[in-house]
Amino acid sequence: MADFSVKIRSETPFARIPVCDSEFNVIAYELMVGGTGQYQPALPEIISATLTDPRIHDLLNHRPALLLADAEAVRLIYSELRFPMNQFWLMLESRQAIRVDPFLIKGLKKRGAHFGLSINHGDLPDLSDELLSSISFIRAPSEHYLRRNLNLQVDGSWRCIASEVDSEKLYTQLREQGINSIQGRYLPKPETTDIKQFPSNKLIALEILNLLGDVNVSLEDLENLIVQDLQLYYKLLRFINSAYYNFNRKISNIKEALIYLGLNSLRSISLVIALSESTTRSPDLFYLALTRARMCELLAKSHGWPNESIFFNAGLISLLDVLLDIPMDTILPELPLSAAIKDAVLNFEGRTGAALQCAIYYEHVDWQKIEDSQFDKDLAHSAYLEASRWATTLQEGLTSTAES
Repeated sequence: MADFSVKIRSETPFARIPVCDSEFNVIAYELMVGGTGQYQPALPEIISATLTDPRIHDLLNHRPALLLADAEAVRLIYSELRFPMNQFWLMLESRQAIRVDPFLIKGLKKRGAHFGLSINHGDLPDLSDELLSSISFIRAPSEHYLRRNLNLQVDGSWRCIASEVDSEKLYTQLREQGINSIQGRYLPKPETTDIKQFPSNKLIALEILNLLGDVNVSLEDLENLIVQDLQLYYKLLRFINSAYYNFNRKISNIKEALIYLGLNSLRSISLVIALSESTTRSPDLFYLALTRARMCELLAKSHGWPNESIFFNAGLISLLDVLLDIPMDTILPELPLSAAIKDAVLNFEGRTGAALQCAIYYEHVDWQKIEDSQFDKDLAHSAYLEASRWATTLQEGLTSTAES
């Protein structure tokens, strides 16, 4: 992978919570800012950073920013910040929404902002028709929708977002009620399978994983495997010759790529491309896997731990069941992975497991758990931002390569 030295800075850490549709495509990211303790919304800081700091902008991965706003924040945005608001979804806490001047909402909507309501207590409050006509989405905990009272009050044109979706059972119940936008920790991990043999389109990725588990693998072994799938072979060469690497000469074969990338990086990027070809799931799930893998690698690098590619591969493999739609207990027995990777993925053991768990804590915005871990919070934040930027750039490179 491309080299990067994590710089530890004393700064306010940001995190994001995705809003996903029923296929786990990310439709927006809720941006949160953290200080001492748990994350809290901080609208002025987030807007400023989103517009001026490219690292924070990269967290959005070309998606709108969902921000929790109160009446004073709406007034300040309207009166003091003169810029287009197309990339912002502003969410008003329902019990405070009555304090917001509808004139300000109309003005910000003309500048492109979307407005929504956040309901955390009770039913939808009694709001004016003028205010309700400006609303395009609503967010409430899953239990509010399951009680069905809220559903009767919601305008049919609003997007309904359910938060705290942490299990498949809850996800299924919400879908049965027509709630197709979610926030929470649930990922579509398969629990059972009738697969007798792996589908051919997923076999190449698993065979490359087999090679990753062999410390004595040679370049010839890797090359012989890749050339069995000509589409993968040509896509790998196109990507290596793309603007992502920007080498000063054209790479015409795998042996030349080894000279510029090294065997570990070549194996890792081959796995990334093979997985991108193998998965039929949302590209945003693949993006999550890339971010997690890169963050694990950066945490290892910052501590001077050897074999950084093991950390990268562990992060990627931790979402293998989600990407390939095959249960982990079906995949792992077929792969001769190192004990470090298997113990990290299954039980968060060792250094590799600690880095993987830290990355997952950041995904879940469990800031207190990061502070209690062995990783400095500023280091974790820097690694998270760089991993997000790297994953965005890499995915864009893979997409342009595929289109070419």
